Amino acid sequence: MDNNTNNWKEFTLGNPQEEQPRRVAKRSKRKPLLALLIVAVLAIGAVTAAVLLDRSGFDGLRRSIIYAKAVKDENGCAQLYRYSSDQSGRFASLEGSLVSVSMHQIAVLDEKNRAVYDEAVKFQTPALQAQGGRAVAYDVGGTAVYVLSDKGVVYTLDCAGEVLSASLNQKGWLTVVSSESGYKATVRVYDADGQAVFAYRSADRFVMTAALSADSRTLAAVTMGQENGVFASYVVFYHVNSDKEAGKCTLRGSMVYDLTAAGSGFCAVTEEQLCFIGTDGVMTAAYDYGGDYLRRVSVSEDGYAAVLLGRYRTGTQHRVVTVGDDGRELASLELDAEVSSLSAAGRYVAVLTGEELYIYDRQLALCAQLEEVSQAREVLMRSDGSAVLAGSTAASLYLP
Repeated sequence: MDNNTNNWKEFTLGNPQEEQPRRVAKRSKRKPLLALLIVAVLAIGAVTAAVLLDRSGFDGLRRSIIYAKAVKDENGCAQLYRYSSDQSGRFASLEGSLVSVSMHQIAVLDEKNRAVYDEAVKFQTPALQAQGGRAVAYDVGGTAVYVLSDKGVVYTLDCAGEVLSASLNQKGWLTVVSSESGYKATVRVYDADGQAVFAYRSADRFVMTAALSADSRTLAAVTMGQENGVFASYVVFYHVNSDKEAGKCTLRGSMVYDLTAAGSGFCAVTEEQLCFIGTDGVMTAAYDYGGDYLRRVSVSEDGYAAVLLGRYRTGTQHRVVTVGDDGRELASLELDAEVSSLSAAGRYVAVLTGEELYIYDRQLALCAQLEEVSQAREVLMRSDGSAVLAGSTAASLYLP
């Protein structure tokens, strides 16, 4: 008889001389218990991953875990940050910390309202931009640049010329546009450690702004000029490992207000449309405002843009639109209110009016609404569905 068959029979039926019922019973109990334990562990792991990685609809549970110790009022707001600021104040939210920049001070406050960094400055036009878990603070026309994290200052730069703009990409690499002697403008790229890795010098055209791609390989810079007597903006592209121009996109008759990385390419914000441009300089898509007036734009790291458009030059008749990086409109919402701030993060869009805060998803379905926010000047949306409401002297965290 086959040995494998004998072994199988012996395992399942046991040996009558060795107390078969007891041995079989023990093994039959262990297997279901072990299987249940494995299933339970896998289920807990799946739920934990979904909550912490924000890959499903468990944002509310995720917030309740992360902010379990936050003391909230009846509206769901936790008073977290107090600071000294003025009307020039700019704010950014970093991993639970708040960055505050004004004409007189740069501060990083943790969730216990402790100042992990505090620097007195003399800025005329303070500016602040955040991306990739970091923020860059500078004075337009000054020479100092501060790169900050939720722990404080990462590094500072003293530029050779006046800083015109500065921005970070998702990996924390820095791009600085400045004026330098002998050139119309210079664009320098710094890696996450603050080491200069690339420089683009423009001798014949002014550079308005610049941005680095999400993978840190391609620099895009906006210059101005004329083509056949018509004003034009040019977006020129360089690979950071080469000094040869990699491409150029001409936007005739358009003034570029802002340029940012979006998806695998870039989004140029003009007065008439959003232009999505690949790293080779080819425009891949565009979203036209349809005759409406551009009010505000916020580009999420998830690769879509939230746009606030006005029906008229003045007034409260607005339209909120979300646009994918393929140039297609995801959703549109009519809004009759004076909007003071717009912020997109993750899959959420926050709209702050004079009296209320609205939080939508990218399809502009209402997720949460908070009334009586008249003290708030700016909203900072977080990817977990919470939002920071910043006022003149304090900021609170809204937890829907």
